[in-house]
Amino acid sequence: MEKINIISMRKSLLFVSFIVVGGLTCFSQTKLGLKFSPLFSSHKISLKSDQLDVSSGKTSTRMSIGLILDHPLTDTYFFSSGLIYLPKRVSIDLVEEEGSSAPKNPFESYDLNYLQVPLSLKLFTNEIAPDISVFFQVGLTLEFKIFEQALDEDYEFISKFRFFDTAALIGTGIEYRLGVNTLFFVGTSLQKGLVNIIGQTNPDYPLFVRNQIVSINIGMKF
Repeated sequence: MEKINIISMRKSLLFVSFIVVGGLTCFSQTKLGLKFSPLFSSHKISLKSDQLDVSSGKTSTRMSIGLILDHPLTDTYFFSSGLIYLPKRVSIDLVEEEGSSAPKNPFESYDLNYLQVPLSLKLFTNEIAPDISVFFQVGLTLEFKIFEQALDEDYEFISKFRFFDTAALIGTGIEYRLGVNTLFFVGTSLQKGLVNIIGQTNPDYPLFVRNQIVSINIGMKF
């Protein structure tokens, strides 16, 4: 009886060992990296009002930087996430309709900074050339505002931005293996905002602003 228990314990330990080793092996295939992204920040804007008309300002250029994580699900499918610093700018042109009480500034611009957590899937092709693969990315981003500032103290139309933003993410790129554990990648992506980022205006208008980001992504994974 004791011998049977010992054999049973050994089998259990062997099974647990396989699970632990398999988990460690899978985790060891997870790649961490650093990404730099020159980007173009714009937005879609609308206002349902007969008293005031608005339009979006010029597209602005910014630089994003952050950590990325690619975790393998299969040989060609990866779960991709990270923590990214993402700056944006919201600029609006205001046109006063006759008889309305519009803000005194015909143009306003605001800087917004977010911490972004992408939740996406990367699909890799087979090698199109030695050590070179193409990937496609699709998913969502979760963004948490850490800073906002009007570019002029006299700006008063937008009195509050919401703390949270989210966007649909699509992208593509090329990954090149430099060594056993080092990969270089370059690509491009589009992020289209899904929610209104305006919390409150002064006076109170139904203003809707959704961000849009086009970026060039350059980075290394280790």
